[in-house]
Amino acid sequence: MADEAEAQVAARALEVLKSLGKTLSQINLYSAAHPAVRRLLADTAGLLATLLAEVSGGELAYSIDGQKLVANGRIVGTLDKIPNSIPNAFSRYKIHSVVFRPGVSEDELAAFCDLAALRPEAAKGVDPTAFLAERKVANIILNEAMYAKVDKTEEAAPGAVLQASGGSGEGIEELVQTAEGRPIEDTIAALVSRATPDAAEQARLMEAVMRRVREDLDRKVAEATTELKRQKQTLENEATRTQGVLETMSEGVVVVDDQGKVLMMNPEAENLFGSRLSELAGKPVAEGGKEEHLVALAKDMVVPQDRPAEKAAEVKATDDTKRTLRASTVMIQNEAGKTVGMVSALSDKAKQREFDRMEREFIAHVTHELRSPLTSIRAALEIIDGMLAGKLDAEAGRMFSNALRNTDRLETLISSILDFSKLESGQMTVLPERALAAKIGSEAVESLRPWSVKKGLRVELLDGSRGAEVMADVPRTVQVIVNLLSNAIKFTPKGGSITVSLEHARESQEPAILYTVKDTGPGIPKDQQDKVFEKFVQIASGERHVGGTGLGLAIAKALVHLQKGRMWVESEVGRGAAFRFTLPVYQPPPDEVRRAAPPPAPKPWWKRLLGL
Repeated sequence: MADEAEAQVAARALEVLKSLGKTLSQINLYSAAHPAVRRLLADTAGLLATLLAEVSGGELAYSIDGQKLVANGRIVGTLDKIPNSIPNAFSRYKIHSVVFRPGVSEDELAAFCDLAALRPEAAKGVDPTAFLAERKVANIILNEAMYAKVDKTEEAAPGAVLQASGGSGEGIEELVQTAEGRPIEDTIAALVSRATPDAAEQARLMEAVMRRVREDLDRKVAEATTELKRQKQTLENEATRTQGVLETMSEGVVVVDDQGKVLMMNPEAENLFGSRLSELAGKPVAEGGKEEHLVALAKDMVVPQDRPAEKAAEVKATDDTKRTLRASTVMIQNEAGKTVGMVSALSDKAKQREFDRMEREFIAHVTHELRSPLTSIRAALEIIDGMLAGKLDAEAGRMFSNALRNTDRLETLISSILDFSKLESGQMTVLPERALAAKIGSEAVESLRPWSVKKGLRVELLDGSRGAEVMADVPRTVQVIVNLLSNAIKFTPKGGSITVSLEHARESQEPAILYTVKDTGPGIPKDQQDKVFEKFVQIASGERHVGGTGLGLAIAKALVHLQKGRMWVESEVGRGAAFRFTLPVYQPPPDEVRRAAPPPAPKPWWKRLLGL
């Protein structure tokens, strides 16, 4: 009869979990105040009240052991007998056990269901015990030790506190097997449950033991890491000292690992390589060398212990650079063959870099000094034009218009020289932003439409970008297209046509928009096409006396490259020219993509109902 009664209690304990799982499924669909949810909460509370009146001790403790469901120390079923929402809640909050006490109310069950129904992202960082405490839940206790049945009538002998009802030897062996591969908290909880059957005492004992374990662990970790912290601080101090010495040295220094990969560079070495440490770190030092560099590296980066080291070094450089640099440095040794000094001569490459720097500074200074008086001259001419409007004869008016045009040409020339000087010195900056590809092309075309109409040319904009957005510095990109358009207008004879087209680049490795400015002019010979992008170069083609600085295409190509695009020309003599360049398509950041992504399709009603 006792076995039959215990079986009925186990069946009702399983029925409580099933009812609780159904309630969780409904809370996923409706709020806790919904009539259907309240009805399920009432049924679950009624089942609990009936069961709590029958169980010994007046409390019902649920726990999960592998795939088994345990209630008050007895297996009542397996996980496949209840909805997934129950074991999911245990796993998500790392709950060891859930204890229901007499008097548990519908509101307390609703609070527990709200906790278990939280989405995984919302449940992160949630303390389940604090969550229930905030909702004034007193009759549902989480993370209690697992229940162990103890006969209250027996007096526990000293040393027999941890005995289970099934016999000490059998219980200890079961406890040892349980401890293997399980968290330490579970083992301690099992031991505590054997010490006392009272849930409140178990909670106090569990808290005291865990606090002592944490304190002991913190002390052991502190002792073990003291030496590590000291060594770490020593290494950091040495690195700081080394970095300070390197940065103040007048000679370039590169530090590499045993594979020849760059670890550290001082500013002088960065200037020599023309690259920052952030660009070369982790790469073989030879990769940073240019044609004017000679990189010599020992073949044995790690000194061998089982054979003689190789004296020869691996050298990477062009033949001209080897001859030049080897003839520019002489080592001074003493009688013992030890190096005591050196003699260096400034190489041609070094001289050239210095001359280029002086040239850029001179051009920038002169153009800047020219711009101020030119602006004043332009303003004075505009004032005089306004004062004498309609009073000049035809010849005087023509001369005055020529003066204004020449002023504009001179201002354009100065701006081009300044822009190119900034590009060569690395001071030109672009500020890419999200922009409509078609709007950039339209703005450039409309700005030059009056000139094209005056010359009798047809200019057409073909937008195949399908509303695509690009990452571009809009004013600089408009400047590029205007430059290409102005060249096309200059070289295209009257009655011709110019097409500005946009399309998605098919052969680009990354998504990009391809801009094309195509004219019906005389075209560019194949052997001249590479030269059109060089500075101060103009190809004799089409009309005579087209004028210009020879810098426009060089500036345009550099601006495109600064925006992570590329530019080239395709042309045949007599069939016009097509200048093309690409700009990267705007890629939204990952969080923006997630926000824009459509919500997942809702689950079928039966899955939501069962919590699947």
